[in-house]
Amino acid sequence: MIDRHSLLALNFYKSSPFTGSDGNMRYRVEKIELPLPDSEETEKKLQATIWPGPFSFAKTDDDKKTHQIADFSEEGLCELVEWLNKKQPEF
Repeated sequence: MIDRHSLLALNFYKSSPFTGSDGNMRYRVEKIELPLPDSEETEKKLQATIWPGPFSFAKTDDDKKTHQIADFSEEGLCELVEWLNKKQPEF
């Protein structure tokens, strides 16, 4: 089971993605920039990606990856922890 403190501080994601594993499930959490509708501006979001082990993110086909997006906030990180824990039994 993944807990909130496993995913490090929110400031970490401003510059780096974080990868981890739980059983056979591999995961990556990172900051992404999404365009705002009808604007040239973007908004920061957090994206979690899961895939089956044993291979790394780069060595796994994209069709085997599943993504979830949340707000770039403490609440967003907590949402991603919940989502990761719900998905873990599938692996």
